[in-house]
Amino acid sequence: MIDYLRTTLHSFVNNYQAVMWRLRECSLNDEQLGIAVGLSGNAIRNRRTKPDLWKLSDVERLAIHFTLPATACIQLQKVLHELPDNLKNLSPEERRRIERQLLFKKTQLESYNKSDWPVRYLLKMNQALLNNK
Repeated sequence: MIDYLRTTLHSFVNNYQAVMWRLRECSLNDEQLGIAVGLSGNAIRNRRTKPDLWKLSDVERLAIHFTLPATACIQLQKVLHELPDNLKNLSPEERRRIERQLLFKKTQLESYNKSDWPVRYLLKMNQALLNNK
């Protein structure tokens, strides 16, 4: 479970970096890009200046807009949604060990699954998993 999450997160991070590179090279202004991906121009402007504000679904929409593969986003979303149920099936000790490894508790995972995952937390989780190989 953790190895698959690690691999999927790694793919997402690579995809995210490609999307952010394309975003920097994009000739559309914030308003035009916002219309193209279903966000307000203000949201695009804010996220360009504060990349921590990007969400997983934003990265997926941008990838599609820039004709980049969105598979990594879709797979990561699926893994993240399955993770709380997988954790429920573990012993309390094993669940706590994995939560420490991920830097997130099961309730936090469920909460972000209901809203939308901020990219900064996905990057943080990816770094934690890389450090705990």
